[in-house]
Amino acid sequence: MKYAMDVKVNVRPVFSNMVHSGWWEGPCRVGPREEGTPEYEIRTGREQFKLWCQELKSNLDQTRCQILEPVYLEFDESFLVRDKEFAKLEKENHLVDLYLITYRIPGLERLNKPVSMIDLGPTPLDVIGYYSQTGIPAYMAHDYREYNQLLTCLQVKKAMANTKILILSNTEQIPTSVNTACCDFVSLYRRYGIRNSRVDFHQAFAYFEGILVDDAIRREAEELIRNASRSDTTQEYLCNDLRYFHAVRKMMEFYECNAFTTPCKELCASRFPQKNKFVPCMAQSLNKDDRIPSACEEDINALLAMMVMMYLTRQSVFMGNPVLIPAGTKNLGQLGMQKLLPQLKEAFDHDVLEIHHAVPVRKMNGFDKEPQKYELGHFTTQGWGTHYHIDMTEREGQIVTMGRFNRSGDSMIVARARTVETEFRPVYCSPAVFYDVEGGARAFRQALVRGGYGHHQAIIYGDHIDEITALGEIAGFRVEVFR
Repeated sequence: MKYAMDVKVNVRPVFSNMVHSGWWEGPCRVGPREEGTPEYEIRTGREQFKLWCQELKSNLDQTRCQILEPVYLEFDESFLVRDKEFAKLEKENHLVDLYLITYRIPGLERLNKPVSMIDLGPTPLDVIGYYSQTGIPAYMAHDYREYNQLLTCLQVKKAMANTKILILSNTEQIPTSVNTACCDFVSLYRRYGIRNSRVDFHQAFAYFEGILVDDAIRREAEELIRNASRSDTTQEYLCNDLRYFHAVRKMMEFYECNAFTTPCKELCASRFPQKNKFVPCMAQSLNKDDRIPSACEEDINALLAMMVMMYLTRQSVFMGNPVLIPAGTKNLGQLGMQKLLPQLKEAFDHDVLEIHHAVPVRKMNGFDKEPQKYELGHFTTQGWGTHYHIDMTEREGQIVTMGRFNRSGDSMIVARARTVETEFRPVYCSPAVFYDVEGGARAFRQALVRGGYGHHQAIIYGDHIDEITALGEIAGFRVEVFR
């Protein structure tokens, strides 16, 4: 599988050196004769080019970019870059995502590629401003820290353009449980380059039935149970959930997809999960911890937010339903699920937001970090439907960023929150995590309605609002910061 977040920005460094035809002094040129000869300028230019190349290799974030072979160009006081010099760039121009230049290269715009500079002086204000006005994406950074932030945004943008979603759908325009779901897939392609294969979710059943509980799946189940702090499921039931996970992955391989979503209510209504004793929750969690954006309920809005968060931070993402818990409330009867959801352990003295779903993840601290501890719970009163239970209050007062795209797919709302408590429930969507939302949980829910965003929230550890805002400017979506 081609993981979208593994792509890199192809940066072509271009060092341009003006070599004068002779020595003279004037309003833009001063210096002793021995430093103004063509021979001197060629020698020092090539030396500076070598030093610059070494500096780039030491300072650019090569987890986000690939440095293509740097190019040295010369031109004279005619300010004309000759075709033989441009030929050095044109040969592999199709590979380039971003040119990094040292000075304006007259005629560079004809290559129709984004341009960038790292410079503290006045030149980039003029040069990058000029390129921007010609319609070419152009970026300026003062130092390598800023430039690496730019590379991160461009790499996430490229990762989005390398994402193809497998959408197991009921093939209705709007999923039953997500009326606000973005359904304009042409616009998503035109804006971000995101593609999809949208197929009838019943097709997954044949894949499921073709996967037998063999020794490999049994070993997977045994390992998950053995490493759990506590297990409230059986190996037999867990193997059924793993069969569905592998069915999904086989379909993703067939359709060459690297992101996933499927309906929930429609799948439930088919009674196929009841017949085969599984839920899709474990598949969603395992996908996300394997760096694959994977969203419940055919929710494209949440999936878009998940892509942004995962690709940007290289952390796994929790997703769930946002419920208002008013101050002093202990009874969740207003949900109409009194028999499924117990009363809260204690009442809060202020409004909090509860996020519940059975798709927690183990790598919220980072894909390269130690996975979080977990328990295994079950979804149904019959005991089947395995899912993770993960305590998201392992660090007191954990700051998180939550967000979601709107129905048009062109705007993302983000909010900062602090984790208050995690509660495991015996069945249904669990865990439930309680958050203090900056600006207020009640007002945040109103903002979700006003902006046409809808419900499910994608949640990631840490405060990443500034990074997401910067990404939005480059990737082409508006960011609404709730405060």
